[in-house]
Amino acid sequence: MALIHLPTITAPRSFSYYGAVPPLGLAYLAATLREAEHHVQIIDATGSGLDTTITRHTAAGPLDVTGLTIPQIVGAVAPETELIGISHMFLHQWPLLCDLALALAARYPAAKIVVGGENASSFFEHILTHCPAIDVCVLGEGEQTLLELIEHWSARPQEALSAVPGLAYRDAAGQVQCSPARTRIQDLDAIPEPAWDMFPVDAYLDRRRSGGVDRGRSMPLLTSRGCPYKCSFCSSPQMWTTRYLRRTPSKVVDEIERYVRRYRITNIDLSDLTAMLTKDWMIEFAKIAVARGLNVTIQLPSGTRSEAVDAEAARWLYRAGVRNFCYAPESGSALTLERIHKKVKLPRLLESMRAAIDAGLTTHASIIIGFPHEDLDSLWATYRFVLELALEGLDTVAVMVFAPYPGSEEYENLRSSGAVIHDELYFYSSLLRSAGAKRSIHPHWTPSQLASIQLAFLLSFYGLSYARRPARFARVARRVLAGRQESVMDQFLSTKLAQMGLRRRPT
Repeated sequence: MALIHLPTITAPRSFSYYGAVPPLGLAYLAATLREAEHHVQIIDATGSGLDTTITRHTAAGPLDVTGLTIPQIVGAVAPETELIGISHMFLHQWPLLCDLALALAARYPAAKIVVGGENASSFFEHILTHCPAIDVCVLGEGEQTLLELIEHWSARPQEALSAVPGLAYRDAAGQVQCSPARTRIQDLDAIPEPAWDMFPVDAYLDRRRSGGVDRGRSMPLLTSRGCPYKCSFCSSPQMWTTRYLRRTPSKVVDEIERYVRRYRITNIDLSDLTAMLTKDWMIEFAKIAVARGLNVTIQLPSGTRSEAVDAEAARWLYRAGVRNFCYAPESGSALTLERIHKKVKLPRLLESMRAAIDAGLTTHASIIIGFPHEDLDSLWATYRFVLELALEGLDTVAVMVFAPYPGSEEYENLRSSGAVIHDELYFYSSLLRSAGAKRSIHPHWTPSQLASIQLAFLLSFYGLSYARRPARFARVARRVLAGRQESVMDQFLSTKLAQMGLRRRPT
């Protein structure tokens, strides 16, 4: 079996940055397959081509594709391969993935092609309808499903796939069908540790590629799976259900220690959907990390609710090495928060943020504007909240324009009303949630208006923040000039300088 990690696609004009990082989900799958004594070939198209970037011209504008080309990926697959699995985490990967699947099917017509991941779990109907080369989509967690699918095709190839839970497939009449949902894995500690030895990990580490701020040699890591909340803009319930499961804190620290010894890492990026959700877990993890003497920094680039972080928890997290802490309030409007099912209490979040700042953590917050139901009053409330964040001392903020993800409640509502059109402008909308979007989902605000509002929010936040704390701006400037990063602003400016050719990435 061959497992493929796609090339990484980025939008150079965007205010946000989605970089090349080691494929954590695929590494878990590889470990599970190897433990079951299956032969696995890894083709990490990003990790094997980190120094090659090609511009892909699309209806949404030019995009940068880093990694192996489609002919190179196809040529790397072993000729005897019977099953090809492709990781499909993000919507913006779909056009490239479809082209790759068609090329693979033409070269290896006897091989089955399976895709899995966040977007495959949500977008399966479109995938199977529009790409005949793809045979199956794995829905949700893939470890047990993939093992059973391999066994089914090996022992009972003529039987219907409905016998294997957790799949979307085409029936004999060509109609898309789903087998029964698979029960979530209950014991996360029992899942084999990611098989990083099968991936070109050092290529990422040597070039300091990271999912967060560049704090050196960084590895992604999961402490939990799932999220107990049902935000209307998120596809997590489709992928994970709302069951939130955590690993044992000591097991997480064990894994970090192994990475320090094997890969000489200096930083961990927590890739959880909702990390650090409860105070008890946080403090237990922190105390073990301190006792073991972990000499690494830890950051939460994906964001979390984090109301559980009070003064005591924040101090323990800092002692354990946590440095970058991202909050995800999404909005400052009570009406918008209610509409998107974001059960966050803003006064409590602000209290938590103050505790994190006092403890020395570098803090960040994610804001979304342009929900279809958002009006000027709600937008104004969010603007006032963003200014409050600046006054309170939040280090950085990201303001993104809403884009409907497949599998989310907002997507289903917009699709039913005909507002979602499945074309390149939509497929790349998640990359262009800032400068460069050419289509608006909002019924009244145009893309240029949303871009102007976004820019006004950002300029207001940073203008107020730096006017109130001018020394902070000077520290950012010194770090960027010195090639160091501690905050999202450092990361943003360093990335833009590299894109302009004014700074080289580590090689």
